[in-house]
Amino acid sequence: MAIQQAANLAKNLKREINQQKLKPFRYLDKGSMATIGRNKAVVDLPFWRFQGFFAWLVWMFVHLMSIVGVKNRMLIFINWLWNYMTYDQSLRLIMKPGKGSA
Repeated sequence: MAIQQAANLAKNLKREINQQKLKPFRYLDKGSMATIGRNKAVVDLPFWRFQGFFAWLVWMFVHLMSIVGVKNRMLIFINWLWNYMTYDQSLRLIMKPGKGSA
């Protein structure tokens, strides 16, 4: 929603400068997606709902395409592929040392 609002705002600022009538914001629901595990995801589009491995592939494709720059896309894709092949979960936990820890 924020991207759509920003685009509308930018157009309205240009219209304001040119002393034109402002356009109201109209939200277009593009759906939602979420990964829920290895090879599992859910996709809820306005016209179609699905889940499982295919949804996971769709989630990966949409997120790769939203990354700016071919080089960045390739690096992230290679990183994802490496993590998938090596079962690297990349857990990043921040833990405070407990009492009595050295």
